[in-house]
Amino acid sequence: MSVYVTVGSTGFDELVMAVCTRQFLRSLAARGFRQLCVQCGSSEDLFTPPSTESGAFGIAIESFDYTSSPQRFIEQADLVICHAGTGSILEALHSRKPTIVVVNHQLMDNHQSEIAQELSRYGYLVSTEASGLADAVASGSYSKLIPYPNADPQPIGEILDEETLI
Repeated sequence: MSVYVTVGSTGFDELVMAVCTRQFLRSLAARGFRQLCVQCGSSEDLFTPPSTESGAFGIAIESFDYTSSPQRFIEQADLVICHAGTGSILEALHSRKPTIVVVNHQLMDNHQSEIAQELSRYGYLVSTEASGLADAVASGSYSKLIPYPNADPQPIGEILDEETLI
């Protein structure tokens, strides 16, 4: 099984450092994960997993800074861990992948926390802090999430018809 971690279009130092910890790698291994792919963004220099530990846990690890096709990595993953940016969240949820969202409190406002909490409240994703990521994986609560509903294009079509008098 594989995990894809993405920080999005910038960087997220706390998330990148959290996925390098022994506790996180131990949690992945205990849940049966054997591949970890991390999109680090500008935090790539901080991605320093303990190589002997990753080998001991049987986890193949790869990382890169950016990709023009994140959807490809999401589709290949059994679990997506992402920052709480709306674009990353929706990409993961629309792919119907179990998703753990990590809120970046270093941002100027609280919009990431608000959207993550709301979607978590509905059972679509697990929301956590970087410091709680290993525990979120270990708990396995991501395996009990409700699939995010597909969008129904009919209402927008009806609105457009009304507005254009078709």
